[in-house]
Amino acid sequence: MSRSDELPVPQPTPGTRAFGLPGTLAQRWNAFAVAACGAVVLVMGYRHRWTNDDALIYTRAVRQILAGNGPVFNVQERAESSTGTLWQWLLAAGGALPGVSDPLRLAVALGLLLTVAGYLLALDGTRRMLRIHRPAGALLPAGVLVLLPLCATWDYATSGLETGLSFAYLGGAWWLLVRARTLRAASEAPAGRGRPALAPTAFALGLGPLVRPDLALVSSVFLAALWLLWRPPLRTTLGWAGAAAALPCAYEIFRAGYYGVLVPLPALAKEASGTQWQFGWDYLRNTLDPYLLWIPLSLLAGYIGYRAYGVCRARGASAMAGTPAAPDASATAGASATPDTSAALGTSATAGTPTTPDTSAGLGTSATTGTPDTPETSAALGTSATTGAPATSTTSAEPDAPAPPGTSAEPGGAVTTGTPAEPGGAVTPGTSATPGTTGALGTPATFGTAVTPGSPAAPGTVTPGTAAPVGSAIGGGSAVGASLPHGVPVRRWVRWWGGTRDGRAAPRPYTADAVLVGAPVAAGLLSAFFVVKIGGDFMHGRMVLPALFLLLLPIFLLPLGRAATVLAGALAAWAVVCGLLLRPPLESPDDPRIVFDSHTVYQRVLGDTHPVGQSAHTERRLAFSDAARHTLRTGRHALVLRLPHDAGYPVVPLAPHVRAPVAAAEARLGHAGAVLPLDGFVIDTLGLSNPLGAHTEPTSRRKAGHEKPLDRAWVVADVTAPGTRVPGVDPDRVRAARHALTCGPLPELLASAREPLTPGRFWSNLTGAWDRTRFRIPADPVEAERRLC
Repeated sequence: MSRSDELPVPQPTPGTRAFGLPGTLAQRWNAFAVAACGAVVLVMGYRHRWTNDDALIYTRAVRQILAGNGPVFNVQERAESSTGTLWQWLLAAGGALPGVSDPLRLAVALGLLLTVAGYLLALDGTRRMLRIHRPAGALLPAGVLVLLPLCATWDYATSGLETGLSFAYLGGAWWLLVRARTLRAASEAPAGRGRPALAPTAFALGLGPLVRPDLALVSSVFLAALWLLWRPPLRTTLGWAGAAAALPCAYEIFRAGYYGVLVPLPALAKEASGTQWQFGWDYLRNTLDPYLLWIPLSLLAGYIGYRAYGVCRARGASAMAGTPAAPDASATAGASATPDTSAALGTSATAGTPTTPDTSAGLGTSATTGTPDTPETSAALGTSATTGAPATSTTSAEPDAPAPPGTSAEPGGAVTTGTPAEPGGAVTPGTSATPGTTGALGTPATFGTAVTPGSPAAPGTVTPGTAAPVGSAIGGGSAVGASLPHGVPVRRWVRWWGGTRDGRAAPRPYTADAVLVGAPVAAGLLSAFFVVKIGGDFMHGRMVLPALFLLLLPIFLLPLGRAATVLAGALAAWAVVCGLLLRPPLESPDDPRIVFDSHTVYQRVLGDTHPVGQSAHTERRLAFSDAARHTLRTGRHALVLRLPHDAGYPVVPLAPHVRAPVAAAEARLGHAGAVLPLDGFVIDTLGLSNPLGAHTEPTSRRKAGHEKPLDRAWVVADVTAPGTRVPGVDPDRVRAARHALTCGPLPELLASAREPLTPGRFWSNLTGAWDRTRFRIPADPVEAERRLC
């Protein structure tokens, strides 16, 4: 539990309740709001449970692992068909449990639970972020309402793919980053525990590439944010880097030596390093337009702009140099301050309030009366230390909320009581303050003698018997270059300005907050940029959801206030309309690239509302499955070949060197893998699990991930004996393909996947992985023969 969660909850007091709700009721409301959001994901995800053909690709690899054949699609060759490495191994671990007979059903259950866990972690992370500076008060769902009513969110809570694990990783990474921010503040307290061990956090953040290769972008951004939050010394930095890179780098070495390439074959088949801007933009609009997502996104942008304007206006008013201090930047008569007590920009230290060492208030919060404060709670824009009692950091005044009776609302949302500020921010006669006390705007003030009002002080210094206007050491202006007050230790000054106890640089509170909020936003923008760059996907919304999730993380919840309430109401109205009426198109026949509602298509094709088991995919009679089963029953050592455009399924003898009872060349890779036994040889005609097909050059742009249809002449040349004639396949192209398979790097490419894995083969695969990954073959066998031979 973070330090902010351990602060005491204020009890209702007569006349002053910032949110109009007792603390305990606010806590119950917040718990209900988070739980309700998770329940929506759980219920709607369950109602939309399903699986598609790509999920069957995962489960065949899982069944091969459980059978002892290794992480392969076919026993005969080492090809990595699973994009999500961790998802594949997680399913394998779950499939090894007693009673689990169908990995596909396990994928549905795990995907749903992980999606819900990701949302709950994300919501709790945002709650903890807000609690850094607002230790109490009600919160409203906001950004999360943009995701909850989307059909794409409900569909990909299951589907059997790695999307649920992706959400769990993103939500968990955000939660860990917020935790690192709260530990940063706690570690700088006088009685803090010092730097905690964050290597496990770095390890978890570094797992992104194993969840999905494109999540390496998110890992990089979050790890950079972790370093900026702490700015550790070189030795610690190297330790974190080692922890983050340990498992991804180890698996990359295994991948290169075992498979002979640096990325999973689907990344090669989809040319994930390519650039197709127009297709990517069309895919993005296919997600945004059907749900009218421009409406909630514009509302959120307007709210952020409104709040940013208010913050900048308040800071600008407080930072004006050479003018009398504003009421929210003053120290009044009779206040006694202990060493290292500070009030930051937009704060007021009012009369009669003894404060504890290193106490300050946070962004948009107020330190009010009634409870002792905790050490080194950070001070930032719009805070106040109020009168009459020791300061506490347990309640805050929302800028949009009216000030209670008998109080004055400060710019930035602070509420002070009792004693008005002296003009000019002067400390009046009779006030004694001890060394190390600081004023607003992050500058030091020297005390120890009475300071009389009205006598101007030189900028950057405070002399006995003088007042300190804004721009001086107590009221404002930069303290860098100003003479340090007598008796203030340099280390204490460095630590307050933004350093650590040993003088190393560390982020100031508002810098750390900017890093924390900026990390998911930057990661989300990079993710969206990547999706658009590569041309998107053929499944509606699937690749855009993680980017939206990241962009909205810092505003999943908002503190209760007038503006936040209006925003949440507008978002809720849109969410109701979206959830009830707005649906994605079944397909996009008029677009240059096919994007379709995969969930609805599979429901209609399979004739099953919830196709969640492997039998739902294999029991449907198709021409291919009938031919494959007939070949198995007759015991023929033969190839079932799907001709282009479903022109037929001829069965031809296999070459003697093919060690499989039956082989099948089919575009529906998952379906073929479910129909054929584990020792059968499935040849993917789209390259997702075929080393030869994955390395061909793209020839079609009609459907993302289906850009490399394999010429059937390559299949016939590879697995049949010379002289074999196949109806519908040009024998001249077969002859050219047979010749090309013996030329240039092609023999080594096939040997890297098909030769027995000896130490020598592993080393050869490892050292040649870079060149092998970059190698491309002309899709036309005649052109390949001409170029390679």
